[in-house]
Amino acid sequence: MSNFKKILVGAVFAATAALGATAANAAVVLTSYSSFQDTLNAYETLVTNFGAPLAFAPGWGISGTYAILNGTSSSGAAPKYAIGVDPTDYLSVKKNQTATITGPGARNMSFYIGSLDDYNTITFYTVGGGVYSFTGTQLGLVSGASDGNRTAPVTNGRFTFVTDPTDLITSVALASSENSFEVSNIGSAVPEPATWAMMIIGFGGVGSMLRSSRRKQAAAFA
Repeated sequence: MSNFKKILVGAVFAATAALGATAANAAVVLTSYSSFQDTLNAYETLVTNFGAPLAFAPGWGISGTYAILNGTSSSGAAPKYAIGVDPTDYLSVKKNQTATITGPGARNMSFYIGSLDDYNTITFYTVGGGVYSFTGTQLGLVSGASDGNRTAPVTNGRFTFVTDPTDLITSVALASSENSFEVSNIGSAVPEPATWAMMIIGFGGVGSMLRSSRRKQAAAFA
């Protein structure tokens, strides 16, 4: 084997080993909460603000059971901002409903959640097959409360979640066991090009080695 091939194989093994190690230890984690932060984080782009007509960033979409509401009623409460309530449309997931938002793969996602309740649940699904759930009670431990208060800074704000860059978020399910789960604008950040390159090189290298192995086995039996 030439020195170049040895270096190439070594690089492939290193990339795939790193990928496997990070995937095995990967997790979606809640990194921050900011009360009344209706704007996205500086490094994010808008996934959707649930405005009319309902639109999503390229590659993103929604399915399941939910309602798009405006204002406050028995079906949902408009999220509270520092200067008033959200005047625009928002997502309301009512009792025993689930809304699933899917995308092309995100490094992080943030959600503006209004009147956070114990019975709200947010579940992330990743490329590596990971499933990571957070209850309203768990979110409230970070924000300060999860009692459904419609005006308090501890129950109305932006929650930001991050995953390992090699185990990207591909979908998130918003569910509630009681009325209701209110979410306003959602932001995300895609992985850096270097991350995609490492994943592609790793998977491509493994595929190439498997094909080479199969050819050698076929030649041995010929």
